[in-house]
Amino acid sequence: MYTCQLPGLITVNARGGEEGPSRNRQGSPGAWRPGTFLVTGRGPPEDASTRTGPVCLLTGATSGIGEVVAARLAAQGARMLLVGRSAERGAQTIERIHSTVPGADLRFYLSDLSRPVEVRRLATEVRASSDHLDVLINNAGAIFFTQTLTAEGNEATFALNVLAPFLLTELLLDRLKPHHGRVVNVSSAAHRTAGLHLEDLDRARGYSAWGAYGQSKLALLMVTYEAARRHAGLGVTFNACHPGFIRSRFGDAGGTFSARAFRVAKRMFGLSPEHGADTPTYVATAPELAGVTGRYFVQSRPHGSSRASRDREAAGCLWEICLERTAAYRAPLP
Repeated sequence: MYTCQLPGLITVNARGGEEGPSRNRQGSPGAWRPGTFLVTGRGPPEDASTRTGPVCLLTGATSGIGEVVAARLAAQGARMLLVGRSAERGAQTIERIHSTVPGADLRFYLSDLSRPVEVRRLATEVRASSDHLDVLINNAGAIFFTQTLTAEGNEATFALNVLAPFLLTELLLDRLKPHHGRVVNVSSAAHRTAGLHLEDLDRARGYSAWGAYGQSKLALLMVTYEAARRHAGLGVTFNACHPGFIRSRFGDAGGTFSARAFRVAKRMFGLSPEHGADTPTYVATAPELAGVTGRYFVQSRPHGSSRASRDREAAGCLWEICLERTAAYRAPLP
């Protein structure tokens, strides 16, 4: 029986001001300026009067699966709001997409999604640029081969892979409602071997990179199912998908043996980002999925998820923990 007592945040050695970057973040943040964003494409960001295609917000958009999904949806006439944490990679992504989709309507927002203050700032800027959203694809994710805490004291894998999509979705939910929007959370088959440690989501009792990653993807899947239940009747759908084992920048940071072995495995066995983009694109756009919610998709088909992922009581407790950890950032936005 789950008692749903919310564990306290781990704050040991979690220093840094609200505007600072995460401690020990994998990879260099470069010229990081929180909240800045680059706009490019047709017309000013606040002008939605001439828009004819859907408006899609996509995180993790500057490489791999995200970039391919962005290009495909842009080619279908969508106005793409792209999110990444590198301005340089964002500009390069926009240039590559424009080379294959001339006239694509693209916006790039710079945000470190592991920081809830940045998720809130992103949501504020997106709301200012568009009066509604048709699709939100929470694609950004990472694995941290060394244990890392954010400035808020959250384990970085859980912060980026679970709390960020949870918070971003909640802050934009009213923008998704008018046109029966879709939320697509990119999970992973790694959830199947994971357990949910509600009393130790930050892995303080023993850290394993793959354990933390698997737990985060299980938690994201459970949050997806719980959102579908809690927000039933709003007209917004919530689904998750597994893109496959893909050759991308995912997991490239880190010098541990596990990180090096993972990079070798990707080169040998990984599928192309084009293959990985198939299922997220399908779930985001397929007409036959209108109204379908609370499902998990693999290879563009509904698929069963693990028994742990279908534990409604645990999902309810997890939802309350996510609410608790994001409470300071969920005040209504204009």
